Order: sequence, then C-alpha cells, then structure tokens
Amino acid sequence: MRLIITKNYEDMSRKAANMLAAQVLLKPNSILGLATGSTPIQTYKNLISMYENGDVDFSKVTSFNLDEYVNLP
Repeated sequence: MRLIITKNYEDMSRKAANMLAAQVLLKPNSILGLATGSTPIQTYKNLISMYENGDVDFSKVTSFNLDEYVNLP
C-alpha cells in the first residue's frame, strides 16, 4: 500500500479522481470498488467533470459500493 499525503481535501479529491480516471483509461472495463458517504463526494464531482469534458468514458466500467455487505451478524 502506498500512502499519499495531500495539502487538503480538494487536493486529495483531485488526486483520487485522477487515479481513478487513469485506471479507467488504462483498462476501460475496470471493476471499481467505490466508497459511499460524504468523504468521496468531491472526487465523484471531479470524475463527473472529466466525463462531461470527454476526458474519460465509464460505459464499460463496473462498480460496486464498499459499504454493501452480505450476511453480517
């Protein structure tokens, strides 16, 4: 695991979006585990902007939410 230190939330969100977009560009049919909640909201907004600008295509991506659990006690 690699730890990435950022200046602030906005910087972290931008870097996270860039990393996800790079993965999708490298492998368009990527399977992504995405978090729910409020923490990744700006990351997702950045990804939406990238999509709207034509920089990344998510049409072949599969995603699942990390907060989805099966058979918890």
